[in-house]
Order: sequence, then structure tokens, then C-alpha cells
Amino acid sequence: MDIVLTRLKEREKELSCLYSIEELLHKRSLTLDEFFNKLKTLIPPGWQHPTVCEVRIFYEDKTYTTEDFQESPWYQSADIIVDNKIVGHIQVYYTQFIRLHRDSQFLPEEQKLLNTIASLVSNYLFHKRLKKTLAYLEQPDDEFKNKEDLKNILPGDSDEHWKWRYHMVKRLSEKMDFDYFGVEGIYLIGSTKNANAGPGSDIDLLIHFNGDEKQHCQLQSWINGWSYGLDEINYMKTGYYTDGLIDLHIVTDEDIKNKTSYAVMIESKDNGAHPIKVRSHPNRK
Repeated sequence: MDIVLTRLKEREKELSCLYSIEELLHKRSLTLDEFFNKLKTLIPPGWQHPTVCEVRIFYEDKTYTTEDFQESPWYQSADIIVDNKIVGHIQVYYTQFIRLHRDSQFLPEEQKLLNTIASLVSNYLFHKRLKKTLAYLEQPDDEFKNKEDLKNILPGDSDEHWKWRYHMVKRLSEKMDFDYFGVEGIYLIGSTKNANAGPGSDIDLLIHFNGDEKQHCQLQSWINGWSYGLDEINYMKTGYYTDGLIDLHIVTDEDIKNKTSYAVMIESKDNGAHPIKVRSHPNRK
């Protein structure tokens, strides 16, 4: 019973810590210095031994530490990641030895808590940069010329978003049973094909379908599974939820013949669909 009570108390401390940090994240008017100086004080109460717990946060070229911070051999760390780039770290130190838990001074739950905090901070910083980026893009050319403004916006050449999307579409096509689903071809259109997808961009998937109604339903269900799975991956990478990452467009032989809807893109030479996997038909022209 004592063990159960102890675990419940530790869980209460973790949740209280996260609640306090969530409240801080909603204070959008804070400067980054104010934010990090407050954040460093909210972390220790969530740990098992807060009286000997100190925090150091690195963010770009600045360091934020708790008042009595000192380095020790006993610490854990989590990365701050913004737009797929590591921009800092959050480190939690114990300033004195207490006891080991599986070769560590820290509980496994404490590393999970630190990872969660780092993820929340990463999303917070991404959205602040996104807001600055939008403001930057809306200003006349003679505004936002100093280096500090440029440092705090998102880079325009982030190619990570389209690359991993393209890779996953290739994997999807390799796993698909064309005969079972009545599929003739899989094509890419939109931002992933054009290599300019952003963090919230969906994957525009064009499928040439030649099956019956049952196969149509099965195909949609199978793609939906991939769509929600990829959405979770994108959320972990960027903090964006899109309620399914794949925007599916299904066209038939008749659509292609009549050049209706998205079907016209399959044979178009101007911004046409990019074939990922197409069934070979020797007798077809």
C-alpha cells in the first residue's frame, strides 16, 4: 500500500509540473528570456527530489540556470527541436548522490517527463517562429532588415517535410497489393511532388482505380490507416495535427478518357502527376 501511495504522489507531482508549464505556454506576451527564466523554476517540483534538483537550459546562444545550479555527474537531458533542427537542450541535475535506479539517479518516468516538457517547449517555440515568419513575409521590403529578426524566422529551405512524405509514399506503394484493391497506378501531385511541402501540408495522392465497389471501400479504408499513422508521425515532428495526412483522389478509366477532375494530370506535361508505381499493361497504348 505504501508503494502505491508513493507512486500516486509522484504522479501527482508530474501532473502538477506539466499543468504549471501548460499555463506558462499560454502566456504568449512573454519574451523568450522571461519564458525560459520562469520555465527553469517550474521543472524541479516535478522530480522526486526537488531540493537537490537544478536545471540548465540552452537555447541557441543563451543559457538559463536555476539559482543554485552546479554541474554534477548525475544529470539527464532532452533536446529542444524546432523545424527539425536541434536549437537547444533542457538538462536536469541532481547536485548530490541519493541512490541508483537501474544505473541512474533518475526514475524512468522522470526522463519521460523531461521529454514531454522538451516537446511542449519545442512546439511553443515553433509557433512563435511561425508567427514571426508570417509577420516578416507581410512586411514591405524595407522592414525587418536586422539580423535579430532574420534569426527568429523559419528558414525557407526546409526540405525535410517533402522528403519524408515522399519516402513514405514510396513505402505505401511497395506495400499495396494492386490486384486485391483493383489499383492500376499511384501518382503524386501537389506540394510533396513539387518538393515544397510545409509542416502542415498534406500528401496529395492520386490513384488510378479499376475495381468494384467492395474494392473501392477496402482501398479507402487501407489508405485511411496510412493517413492517420502518417499524421501521428507529422505531429511528433512538427506539432501539427491534420486529421489524416493523405488527401486521396481516386480516378477511373472513364475519368482518364474524358479528362475529368484530377485525371487530366496523369497525362499532362505541364505540372502533371508524378508516377510512383504503375501497373504494366503490354496491350495498352
